[in-house]
Amino acid sequence: MRGRLRRKGRRRGVLLALLVAVALADSATLAGAAVLHARRLERVTGANAVTAPTVAAERRTGSFVTTIEYGALFSAGGHQVTSEVSWDDAWFFQDAGSYNQDLAHTCAVLSAVANAESAYYQQGSTSPAYAEHAFAQLGFDEVCTASYRYRSEVLDEVLGVVDGTDVVAYTLATKRVTDPATGAERLLTVVVVRGSYGSEWISNAKIEGATGVAGEGDEEDHLGFTLAASEIVADLEKRAAELDPSVERSYLFCGHSRGGAVANLLASYADDVAGGSHALATAEDVRAYTFATPNCTSADDARSATYDNIFNVLNPSDLVTRLPLESWGYERYGRDVWLPGEGDASFAEREDVMRASYLATMGAECPASPDDRAVADEFAASLGARVSSFDELVSPLGLVDLAGELMGLDLGRLLASHYPNTYIAWLDATDAADLRFE
Repeated sequence: MRGRLRRKGRRRGVLLALLVAVALADSATLAGAAVLHARRLERVTGANAVTAPTVAAERRTGSFVTTIEYGALFSAGGHQVTSEVSWDDAWFFQDAGSYNQDLAHTCAVLSAVANAESAYYQQGSTSPAYAEHAFAQLGFDEVCTASYRYRSEVLDEVLGVVDGTDVVAYTLATKRVTDPATGAERLLTVVVVRGSYGSEWISNAKIEGATGVAGEGDEEDHLGFTLAASEIVADLEKRAAELDPSVERSYLFCGHSRGGAVANLLASYADDVAGGSHALATAEDVRAYTFATPNCTSADDARSATYDNIFNVLNPSDLVTRLPLESWGYERYGRDVWLPGEGDASFAEREDVMRASYLATMGAECPASPDDRAVADEFAASLGARVSSFDELVSPLGLVDLAGELMGLDLGRLLASHYPNTYIAWLDATDAADLRFE
């Protein structure tokens, strides 16, 4: 009898422990839900967010060279680095369809700055407002990074996963530029889009087509990138509508990785509506420089002359630039500009210069390997042979094939070819003659 009572006692103890565990789990779930709901309310009211910085800008015009400071992952000595960049107001009165290596380099650095800005918008952070300081160095009058609020904290990223939202963070800066040859003036607006951050990785996987950035036309653009670009378009349209219509305007879009894809779609939209009734359609000049940009559209005319003002700077060793696969019908708007890769004559001539530039900036050796190009080529070819479309990829068998292709790859090393500072170092080491245009 005592034995049965002891067994019953043990069973009751186990049952009680399970009930307590369930109760605690439910309490944690309820507490978590309450925290997320409170954060939603804070977003609506604008409470408990880092205040946007105010940085005094020096009025700088014409042509000059300056040094920009920003945070960079994998650098030595606290992740803070500097890059010297060139600027010339006259660029924005020249042919937007002509590639400009100096402007490309400056845009690559600004794209890295856009990624680093997130740290400023985290509670308790002592990180500088890198974007505001960078554009102040370039003489811009207005710099807005308001979109980083509620999109840089861990809690906001969790909320993004729970709500399934497609958000984007970007820096928007304006400056009046003057043509030294004619004295003509324009209002230049630069939009630099942050790369993948937190819950935005989920948006990156939303590849299924969407009808254009503004919901017009029948082209098939990457859905996650399109939703992000549409938010920026709405902001730009609102700002443009408040301007004196007689003011001539110029737009420059740039970004790295996801930011590059969104910038690519932004410029394509501006090109599509040129001459129409939209506020962006009245811009006198539009151009884009994107970096490490994944394929983002299946539009038949993505490579037409309409988009010759879009330059996608790509590292042939960067696996991200191959996805979604070209064999599935995906590509980028505009022109692809390929940096040197193993097997190119310019690679052998410029690799040492690139590595010296990376070391000087980052304080560490560049971890990218010359073999990465062959690995990326083989991955794309092998996956394309096993999986014929994106729809097939997301099937159970397709996911197994993808896992098989990824198995054995050193993704950490391969991603070194995707780093913003690897791109910056290559642009430091090359000129337009070293690059391949498609």
